[in-house]
Amino acid sequence: MEDTELVERARGGDARAYGELVERHQARVYATLRKMTGDTDLAMDLTQDAFIRGWERLGKFQGRSAFSTWLYRIAVRLAYDALERERRTTTADLERDLADPAPSPERRAERRVEAELLERRIAELPEIQRAVVVLRTFDEMPYREIAEILGTTETSARVSYHYAITKLRGRYLEEAKSE
Repeated sequence: MEDTELVERARGGDARAYGELVERHQARVYATLRKMTGDTDLAMDLTQDAFIRGWERLGKFQGRSAFSTWLYRIAVRLAYDALERERRTTTADLERDLADPAPSPERRAERRVEAELLERRIAELPEIQRAVVVLRTFDEMPYREIAEILGTTETSARVSYHYAITKLRGRYLEEAKSE
């Protein structure tokens, strides 16, 4: 059964139809949120929140985009909100970490793991750039769909992606030289 059929059945109160939508999209939404937040527990919570909000707001879904696009829009906004709350509460920790010029041997070992390095650097990007990189690189979404999810233009999504990749390359090269 197609998503559109499941959405219509779910709108009619069929919780099983919505459960099928959850099963279809849960892994990808979680993976996106995991990459955006860098935190498995937070990503899991946000994934659940996204599907709960989706269920609560299903009547507002107009079908102008794919259900998955609409759901990603909800999930990305939840991630933005959570990251903003986290940023406000962890500013002091971040400043302390940046002030430490000699990281511990354990920290240097962590930096050698390329996947962890990339995730950290992605997490440091501005929210829009982070979302574009995750949706484009890891979820392989076209710019058109990314623009729809983020409520921007396709050109803006492309520019954000270009700037983000440029920043990531620059930071990666800086760290490679320092090691």
